[in-house]
Amino acid sequence: MFQFDLTASNIAASKQVIAVMSSYEASMANMNLAPDNKIYITTGDEIASIPYPDSLFTTINNNLSVINYPDSLGIACNFQPFSFNLGTGRTYFGLPNNPDYELGAWVGSPCDTLTVGQAENDEKNDVFFQAWYNSEWNMIHVNASKLKGKSGVLRLFDVEGRVVYERKMDVIAGGYFTGEIAMNDVAAGVYIVSLKTEQDKVQGKVLKY
Repeated sequence: MFQFDLTASNIAASKQVIAVMSSYEASMANMNLAPDNKIYITTGDEIASIPYPDSLFTTINNNLSVINYPDSLGIACNFQPFSFNLGTGRTYFGLPNNPDYELGAWVGSPCDTLTVGQAENDEKNDVFFQAWYNSEWNMIHVNASKLKGKSGVLRLFDVEGRVVYERKMDVIAGGYFTGEIAMNDVAAGVYIVSLKTEQDKVQGKVLKY
């Protein structure tokens, strides 16, 4: 991993190595600057099949790496590999799209009202739910835990309420569900991902771009 000083008179010459991933099992992927001014980095487990088996939780797929002080030069940026645990969540090679609402409204755009990966739980319980679009694979990843029930339906709606995708899904022990929705034949735009079991219903908005 390289760092460049964007305030330097010669940016190319400011290049510094701040991290080397020594294990062939992991490869770095997306980076996002979070509101806490830290950069979070996802890594993919290259020796595991994708999608991961439901029972596979490793250091690589269950943690994000973090650059704690990205404005500090060299090792002072304090890069910590696999230091942010995702709890019951896992990472592939992507991160959710997190709009910056401090930028102000963009007239005529859905981005000012978009909530990506945030559950809108009709039952107001403690179900964990995430849905996000991966542009590299052109698919939506869906993760949930603490679901009640043994089976349900995963649906994708467009903004006019039409069902774009639907399939039955099974809830494994512990209330877990993970799945993907291929978006190859779906136009860019805002969509609603809905996950409904016999006892729970959660949903969230996702932007395909």
